[in-house]
Amino acid sequence: MIDWLPNKVTINTEYYVQVLKKLREAIKSKRRGKLSSHVLLQHDNAPAHTSRRTLDEIQHLGFELLPHPPYSPDLAPIDYWLFSEMERPLRGKRFSDFEHLRSAVNSWIQGTPEKFFTTGINKLPSKWKKCIKVKGEFIENYEQ
Repeated sequence: MIDWLPNKVTINTEYYVQVLKKLREAIKSKRRGKLSSHVLLQHDNAPAHTSRRTLDEIQHLGFELLPHPPYSPDLAPIDYWLFSEMERPLRGKRFSDFEHLRSAVNSWIQGTPEKFFTTGINKLPSKWKKCIKVKGEFIENYEQ
């Protein structure tokens, strides 16, 4: 089951710092030994992600932050991989309330093989190479 943002909560620096702490604990419990090696963190340039408090916490947690050029959704797996695939089975459906939508999304995630998610993440290095080649410009539908 995924964690959903609680109703009427805005993602600000303090909320995001708590998410990062939960991420560290999840890595510690689910990926034993990973924290002692190398954890790379990539996120976009939202204010909660780039605040001094967040950057200090990332350093304190021992994560390495990968730089993210402005306006680059092509480097966010959620944009270039996850949402487009999740949209297909949900397209055209109407949900009577948020709980029905949440249930449909959770069902899709639980029914999707783990390989789907790792494939999306594994595409990131080629996306980075393309981004470097075009000097950070938006690369949607860009071919080498």
